[in-house]
Amino acid sequence: MSISCGTGRRVINPEIGHKLCGYGPYANTGVHDDIVVTALWLDDGRQRAVMLNYDLLGLRAITSKRIRAAVAQAVGIPIARVFTVCTHVHSGPDVIELNVYGDGPNPECRADYLERLIGWSTQAATDAKAGAEECTLRYNFADTDGNMNRRFNFPDRRGAYIPDNKQLIGQSREYVDREFGIIALRKKGTLNRYKAIITNYTCHPLCVGNSSDLVTADFPGVMRRTIEDTFAGCLCLTTTGAAGDNHPLMPESGFDGAADMGRRLGRLAIMRTYDSVAADDQSLRLAHVDVSMALRDETTSAMQPEAMARTRALTKDRTPKRTEISLIGLGPVLLAGFPGEPMAEQGAMLKWMSPFLKTYAMFTATDSLGYFPTTNQFLWGGYETNTSLFAHGTGDALVRDILAAAHRLVAEQPLTLSTTDGAFEDGSPAT
Repeated sequence: MSISCGTGRRVINPEIGHKLCGYGPYANTGVHDDIVVTALWLDDGRQRAVMLNYDLLGLRAITSKRIRAAVAQAVGIPIARVFTVCTHVHSGPDVIELNVYGDGPNPECRADYLERLIGWSTQAATDAKAGAEECTLRYNFADTDGNMNRRFNFPDRRGAYIPDNKQLIGQSREYVDREFGIIALRKKGTLNRYKAIITNYTCHPLCVGNSSDLVTADFPGVMRRTIEDTFAGCLCLTTTGAAGDNHPLMPESGFDGAADMGRRLGRLAIMRTYDSVAADDQSLRLAHVDVSMALRDETTSAMQPEAMARTRALTKDRTPKRTEISLIGLGPVLLAGFPGEPMAEQGAMLKWMSPFLKTYAMFTATDSLGYFPTTNQFLWGGYETNTSLFAHGTGDALVRDILAAAHRLVAEQPLTLSTTDGAFEDGSPAT
């Protein structure tokens, strides 16, 4: 069995002066390294799809849907089979078309840039379809300690945000997801010729920090170049896991910090691609699913320890927000797209409860709606809970929504998984 795969790419650098998005509305003064959109075309003989990976903070659903519609028309597939995901880099142009904290347009988002972005996306997708080759789907995973949980809690419910209190680096005991996931599409009939490699790591791409006004892809860009320099003809898509509370171990350490982390992760990806395993299942399982998200309420505000969070004005219109989640099943591996920023704890629950062999959250995939803290995190407060638009339990409900959709996909098309006649580590025979 095999899967047809193609790749395409366009540079998406903004003009000088376009405000950056993430730390604040700083006008960019130039480009340190290119930011890109990378398109992946997939065809298993039954379904066809395009995945678009952006070096951007995020895209609001209204923007994502315009891009998806244009790409769908260009390559001849339904809009439901076009998927977007952003790395969440904080050193790219402001593309948040509608304000997250309000309903009006964002004045820092430039319409001319969005039109160019749509064009770049369709060009990359068209190239990906045109250059498709038969490939074998492979996968692997590893652990690496390049990240940390950025929340530090004291027993009396005081907290510290570690990026602003760097003396606490290495001291947090909150959950860290150190799994590094790899999906490799190797050209059929070759030993180490890859068409595409997808990585997933649970870490905000914030090595460079807010001390620079240059456009950069941060450590994912360095990782991507490291991988592509090794594997001729391969393009790498870098996805961010459920990194709402997971940060680089050396946050805001500058371009050298981004280079160090990116090269280290790139080398890890190369090594684990070499010993990746061919999937017995080469099929696509795909979905976009509508979801409803409850907005912040009095109960949620009352849970928090900080006065500013408890007294924060609530929106008058409490109508639940409607958006989407996305599911890209590549054989036994599921990429699950969130409409914003889930926590690492939620990503772990998704992994533990999933009907797929391996499951990875995708940050800022279908929308860019900010943080989805866990229910317990609202009791401890902190940056993520103070700024969240949503009621406690909303992020946890998103996990349940994704799991329900994942179970439906597997029920409709059961996975084909390998078996073994070997022994487990304790010496007992496999049954």
